[in-house]
Amino acid sequence: MRVDIAQVRYLMAESCHRAGVPAESVELIVDHYLLGETQGKKSHGVAKFCFESQFFGDRQGSPRTVREHGALATVDARREIGPVSADYAVRAAADRACDWGVGIIGMINTQRYGVLYPWAERLARAGFLGIVMNTSRADSTVAGARTPFLGVNPLSYAVPTHDEPLVVDMSTTKSPMGVLWEARRNGTKLPDEAFVDADGEFTIDPHEAASAMVFGGHKGFAISLLIQIMTGSLFGFPMGDAVDSTWTTGYTFIAVDPSFGGSLDTFLDGNAELVRSMEGVATRDGRPLQIPGHRSRLLHRAVLASGELNIEDSVYRRLEARAAGDFTFD
Repeated sequence: MRVDIAQVRYLMAESCHRAGVPAESVELIVDHYLLGETQGKKSHGVAKFCFESQFFGDRQGSPRTVREHGALATVDARREIGPVSADYAVRAAADRACDWGVGIIGMINTQRYGVLYPWAERLARAGFLGIVMNTSRADSTVAGARTPFLGVNPLSYAVPTHDEPLVVDMSTTKSPMGVLWEARRNGTKLPDEAFVDADGEFTIDPHEAASAMVFGGHKGFAISLLIQIMTGSLFGFPMGDAVDSTWTTGYTFIAVDPSFGGSLDTFLDGNAELVRSMEGVATRDGRPLQIPGHRSRLLHRAVLASGELNIEDSVYRRLEARAAGDFTFD
C-alpha cells in the first residue's frame, strides 16, 4: 500500500511516545528507521521498528563508559534504544580519535538499531574513516556445515571525499535475518541459496530455515570470523553460542583520524580521485559501474521527492497497533 511519509512518521513518533521514549530521543529513532525504509532496505526499516519497539520500555538509562584504555573504551548501553546508544558510541569514537588519532568503542547491553551505515557515515562527514560492525546470536553458518556458529556479523565503513562519502554497508551473510523474520510473518519464500535447514541443505521455506549462509565461501568465512572477534573477544564480549540475547550482543565503532598521513585535504583528494576513477571504469554493458551506496542514495532521494512509501499491509497494521499502544500485535 502507498502511504504518505508524514503519516508513517507520525505513527512511528506516536509509538515512541506510547512506549515511554524520552521526548529528546524520538526524532533520532524515527529518522533512523525511516532512512532504512526510504533506501529500500525493508528488513531494516519500518518492519524492524515495529519489532524493536516492543523492547523500548526495557531501557534502564543512558549509556555510560565503564572501561577505558588509551584509544579504546567499553560502553554499557544500559539497554538503551539502538539508535540512541549508537549515537553515544559514535560521539565517543570521534572524541577518542581527536585525542589519540583513533577511537575504538566496544558496546554491549543495547537494543538493536536498523541499518549500520548512518553511523559510519556520520564519522566520515566529521572527517574520519568510520567503521561500524556488530555480531548477533549464532544464526549463520558456512557452506558444508549444518551447525550455526557465527553471528550474521554485518559491516559498514564510510570514507570522506570532497562530495558525498563513499559508503559500504553489507552483511556477511547472503541475506539478513530480517528477511527470514518477515517471510515467516507473511508466508513468503526466501531468496535462493541464502538459508539452510537443520541438515545444511538450502531451503526457501522460512519455517524450515535454521541458519543464514555466509557469503563468499572460505573468504567470506574469514571476514565474518574477523568481525566476530572484533565485536566479541577483543572487548571480552560473548561470541557464537554465548550470545544468548540482545543484551549480550557486541558492537564496535571505530573512528580513524587521517591527518597523520599528511592532512585531511590530502586524504579527501585521494578518495575523491578514487571515486572518479571508479566512475570512469569501462563495463561490458556500457552502464556506469555500481559504486557502493550510490543506488541507495538515489532511491532515498526519489522516495522523499514522491512523498510516499510503499509498505506491506501487514507491516502498516503492526505500525498502527504500536501507535495505539499495542506492542504485542504481530
